[in-house]
Amino acid sequence: MTSVRRLFVLLCGYEILPITVSLRGANPRFIVSVPICTYLLDTEAGWVLFDAGLDSHHLTDPAQVEKYFSRDGWFPPPVVEPVHEMEEQLRQIGIGFEDISILILSHLHADHSGHIKRMPQAEIIIQKREYDYAFSDEPKVAYFPEDYDLPGLNWTVIDGDQQLMPGIDAIFTPGHTPGHQSLVIDLPSKGKTILTADVGDWIENFTQEILPGSATNDEEAIASIHRINDLHQRTDGEMFLTHDPVLVRKIKLAPDYYV
Repeated sequence: MTSVRRLFVLLCGYEILPITVSLRGANPRFIVSVPICTYLLDTEAGWVLFDAGLDSHHLTDPAQVEKYFSRDGWFPPPVVEPVHEMEEQLRQIGIGFEDISILILSHLHADHSGHIKRMPQAEIIIQKREYDYAFSDEPKVAYFPEDYDLPGLNWTVIDGDQQLMPGIDAIFTPGHTPGHQSLVIDLPSKGKTILTADVGDWIENFTQEILPGSATNDEEAIASIHRINDLHQRTDGEMFLTHDPVLVRKIKLAPDYYV
């Protein structure tokens, strides 16, 4: 039996990037806009959120823009319009940040960790390697410590694959970052569904086994692509990709949902 009742996909903004950030070896002259998606699960244990989007404060505060989105860093800045704000999308579903009981993080890049600060009541589940890396002094790109290095957060650190509750399995998929994880969920009607997060941005990462442009370890990254492909083949589960600009236009978006 699964504890998952419904799956909502939240579209929380867009990043403007050279295509090579998503597809290794592609023509760098092509600039693309890719979505930022998060996933809300209605479960018997309460509301579960997979990833926390990008905090638009980083895009509107001049000091933050200068700090993170100059030409020497992440440029141009992402786009988060009012229709993309997570708070408004949750409101349309009938809940707020305060109703999230569990927050599962694929990794701690800023486009996945932005609203952690809005959910201090939530149990935050993360892989040990990701937690250790994010809180280390090692130089890193796209990690914004003010989003996650905060007092009073309720961290649960896991090590490898783990069933989090009936119908939600954390799958260790390192490579994009040292401690990246994906989810396999079981929906009442739809069945097995794979939330890949950033193992691959585009479906071509999987169908053609193309490395992402951004990876901390290429061998782990391609092994994680193979692992997701194997899960997809064995379970026939639909894959939901966080950053695919084509697939996002074909799926249901909140407040619509999957069961």
